[in-house]
Amino acid sequence: MNKEKILKQMALILPAAFSCFLWATAIPTLKISYKLLNIPADDIFNRFVLAGIRFLLAGVLIGVYILIKEKKIRVLKGSQWKTVLIFGLLNTSLQYMFFYTGVGNTGAIKGVLIDTSKPLIVVILAHLLTQDDKININKIMGLIIGFAGIFLANIEGAIGGGLNLDVSFMGEGTLILASLAYGFAVLYGKKAMQTMSSVMLNMYQMVFGSIILLGIGLVGAGGFNLVFNMQALLLLIYSAFLSAIAFVVWYGLIHKYNASSVTIYIFLIPVFGSIISSVIFPEESLSIFVVISLILMTISINLVNRNGQTKKGRMTYHEIKENSAS
Repeated sequence: MNKEKILKQMALILPAAFSCFLWATAIPTLKISYKLLNIPADDIFNRFVLAGIRFLLAGVLIGVYILIKEKKIRVLKGSQWKTVLIFGLLNTSLQYMFFYTGVGNTGAIKGVLIDTSKPLIVVILAHLLTQDDKININKIMGLIIGFAGIFLANIEGAIGGGLNLDVSFMGEGTLILASLAYGFAVLYGKKAMQTMSSVMLNMYQMVFGSIILLGIGLVGAGGFNLVFNMQALLLLIYSAFLSAIAFVVWYGLIHKYNASSVTIYIFLIPVFGSIISSVIFPEESLSIFVVISLILMTISINLVNRNGQTKKGRMTYHEIKENSAS
């Protein structure tokens, strides 16, 4: 393998894995935050409120970054308003409303398994809705191995009775809807980034999407009921930072590469989460199954990306900007 090819692969692997690692740190961060704020698993509306504040703050942080870098924030024009509103509704409002509703109404093991169906959803939607990201045998094998790895990472809990076959719309149904919302958001966001950067798109969508999420949460919870101490406030700021960075990097990659080539890395989130949780929480030990799962994730990612990653012929936002200025 020559040096140029390795560098091209690293250009996807490193930022994608970094984004997934950041999202994985959100698992223990939110777990501690819920405890500090006295939010039980079935209190979905106060979880909406916390998520709304988190993403609103993330959008503001991205805006501050734009101001520092470019000295001004570009105002959306014409159809861009509609694009950002739809993307914010899919990627932030609907995805997290369905996700928190599902998590509050299903078991932890099953929730992890269903939530990691996102790569499968994206692969199917990309096959149906795009011309150059079709399903092939490598992707099918990669997805199967990926799901096997996720199940293996959770096998101890499943054997111990953490996995049951009961199904409900408010539990498993809403988790599937969250994955569908994410899948459509990925493909819609890819198209949106033909006219605006990932940074600008995510700033606006997080602000708009979080306002909807926050509004529904406040109405459902009967007002603002969260009481923050310093530790909870610091965790909120950290979760906003990680969301801002991870989403901007992630959608930048989705614009540059095939959707399936990027979203397959989502399989790493629960594995990274298990590793991080085993360090933070003494009662959560790291089993050999998680290590084997990480190996399977590597095989899965390699298979999905074997036939090439980059979308040829697509102009980036910056190339469009340069051409329009010349």
